[in-house]
Amino acid sequence: MRSSLRISIIGLLLVGFCFSGAWAAESPWKKIGEKNGIIGFTRATTRSSVDEMKAVGIVDAPVAAIEALIRDIPAETEWMYKCTEAAIINTPELKSAGDIIYVYNVTDMPMPVSDRDTVGKAIYTIDKATGTLYIHVGNVQTTYKLDKKRVRMPLVDVNYTLVPKGPDKTEVTYTALADPGGNLPAFVVNMLTKNLSMETVAGIRGMVKKDKYKNLKTVMTTTPR
Repeated sequence: MRSSLRISIIGLLLVGFCFSGAWAAESPWKKIGEKNGIIGFTRATTRSSVDEMKAVGIVDAPVAAIEALIRDIPAETEWMYKCTEAAIINTPELKSAGDIIYVYNVTDMPMPVSDRDTVGKAIYTIDKATGTLYIHVGNVQTTYKLDKKRVRMPLVDVNYTLVPKGPDKTEVTYTALADPGGNLPAFVVNMLTKNLSMETVAGIRGMVKKDKYKNLKTVMTTTPR
C-alpha cells in the first residue's frame, strides 16, 4: 500500500505536463540537488500547501527543437510519467491556434487511487532581441471531458524558459507547481516529488535526440514577449 501511494503521488505531480507562473512574495529557492549538470530547487509558496519545483540545465539542441517537442502534445505519453492520454483541444470553448494551445492530459494511477486529469492553456511568447522563448501553461476551469472516475487537479502552473546558448545549445529553466487535490499530506508530496523538475529536464534531453526534432532550426512562435 505504501508503494502504491508513493507511485500515485509521483504520478499526480508529473501530470504537469508540464505548467507555471510568476507571483510575488514567494520564499527563496532552495537548491536540493544536481545531476549531470541539471540543478534542482524547491520553495514554499503561498499558492498551495505543496512546494514549487524548479530545474535548470543545458540541453544540446536549438530552441526550435525543444519548442517542437513541447508543442508535440501527443508525444507526452512517451516521456511523461504514467501519461496515458495527451491531446490538443480545439472546441468552440477552447480554441487552439498559433501561440495559444489548449491541452488535455490524463495520468494513470494504480488502484484504488483515481486517475488524475487536467486541462491547460499553453501560451508561447518570444523575446525577438535575444531569441529567448517562454512557455506558460496554467490549468483552465472547464467541464471538458469531466469524468467521475477521474479527479481533476485543482492547480497546475508550469513555465519553460528556453535561452539560446549557441547554435545547438539551450539553457532550459523549468518550474512547476501542481496540487494533486484530495487528502494527500503536503509533506509527503514534497518529499516524493522534489526531484521531478530535474527529471523533466533530463527527459527533454533524451527526447530532442529523436529525428523528428533534432534537425529543426526555425522557431514557430511569433508572439512578442
